[in-house]
Amino acid sequence: MTQTTQMMQTQTVLGQMIARVADDEQYRRWAGQVERAGHCVRPVQLAGSAVTVNTGTGEVEATYTSRDEPGGVLLVACKDRRESVCPPCAARYRADAWHVFAGGVTRAGLADGHGDDDGDDGPDDGHDGGHDGGPAGSPMVLATFTAPSFGAVHAARDGKVCRAARGRRERTCEHGRPLSCPARHAAGDGMVGAPLCVDCADLAGQVLWNAHVGELWRRTVIYVYRALAALAPAVGGQPVTVRGVRQLLRLSYAKVAEFQKRGVVHLHVLARLDGVCPDDPDRVVPAPAWAGTDLLTAALMHAAGRVSVALPVVDARTLAVARWGTQLDVRPVAPRQVDAARVAGYLAKYATKTVSDSVSGLPASRPADGGADLAQTRTLPAHVAALTQTVRRLARLATCRTLRLGRHVHTLGFRGHVTSKSRRYSTTFAALRQARRAWRLAQRHRADDPWAHGTGPDSAEPDGARAVVGDWRIAGIGYRTLGDRVWAEVLGREHRQARQAQRLGLTT
Repeated sequence: MTQTTQMMQTQTVLGQMIARVADDEQYRRWAGQVERAGHCVRPVQLAGSAVTVNTGTGEVEATYTSRDEPGGVLLVACKDRRESVCPPCAARYRADAWHVFAGGVTRAGLADGHGDDDGDDGPDDGHDGGHDGGPAGSPMVLATFTAPSFGAVHAARDGKVCRAARGRRERTCEHGRPLSCPARHAAGDGMVGAPLCVDCADLAGQVLWNAHVGELWRRTVIYVYRALAALAPAVGGQPVTVRGVRQLLRLSYAKVAEFQKRGVVHLHVLARLDGVCPDDPDRVVPAPAWAGTDLLTAALMHAAGRVSVALPVVDARTLAVARWGTQLDVRPVAPRQVDAARVAGYLAKYATKTVSDSVSGLPASRPADGGADLAQTRTLPAHVAALTQTVRRLARLATCRTLRLGRHVHTLGFRGHVTSKSRRYSTTFAALRQARRAWRLAQRHRADDPWAHGTGPDSAEPDGARAVVGDWRIAGIGYRTLGDRVWAEVLGREHRQARQAQRLGLTT
């Protein structure tokens, strides 16, 4: 791009920004929409109308149309969780994820009337319940489950040699490639994660492992209960069956999937042992005294070492079953406020990441063509292109047809959710969003405002006395001009700076 072209584009954007603020009333309405959309960088443009109807009389009390808005559209947030796609919406998702994870940690300290033991999702009162499985609370651990090896890969080792040669003569694989690497890779080096020999690496097994990691975790939970039954006699003093364990203990968890540089998924899991209340199964109660952190850790390690999932038959060299890797890290978590914040923040940062943040060249979302041309993209490293080709090759096999791998080329076969949890672990994203909507309603509540009691054009909740009937269609994605996007970024930056100043006590 020449300097003249850059100057012309700058003048065009500046003209668009000036045109936006030329009409003060229109600019205020537009800025209000940007604020309600959370300063989203790619908002959804809605065109249409909504009416508020009194459910008792059938009378139309208020009418709203997007034609009255600047540009004739209503802007709503895209609500994308991915940082690389929309940072403002990802920040909100990350904050919600923090509350979900932190709520589960604080629940581990429930007991004796301290904390939130009535089954709702209110905050903990700061009681420092112990994490040793005694009467003060439930044991909780942070576990990281990794994938097995699918072949030697290049690695960043803090300035050390990637893979030192063994012996005086340099060893080579059957394809004539060296099994050592004298380079000192930096963390951002594109070679990190690439196989030393693509032909030796089990790329098909790697893709199939990604596709079955969800099923592998489901079976791991089943095996944990079996392990608890096997280990409980040494702790509780009485033999107990798997059914008996399920009547005494409940494994609650939240997990986040993260991609490694080599293109495989590993799981960060917050696992907690709760007790079971026979009269109220939904109630969260502390685990029995004999069920401590050591028992939970041993059960997880026991299950991880024995669980497996049969893989489709592809070729003679591919893995027959999917298992966890040997690197299993399990660390106890104390249900204190500082630990809850630290652990929740650690997991929440992974909740907004995508495979493209770890594996260079891959898109953040599924391409329109389903990823059919990813292998031909010049930005893809050779080993990533080989992986995408492997995904597409397996998708055509009859033995892999049920996996629908063609829809997951951009995630190298991974088909699961990035963030998930068990039902009773803590609050839900839906509950947090409902609380946010209720708070907004309370802020704008007026007896003479019909939209304050109904869903309204900005998605408030109905109160039963009024119903909102809307007719909407998507008119576009993003801002109509680059100048509008620049203004939205400026407004978002000013909003974040104001909130930061308020947190620091610089403003009221």
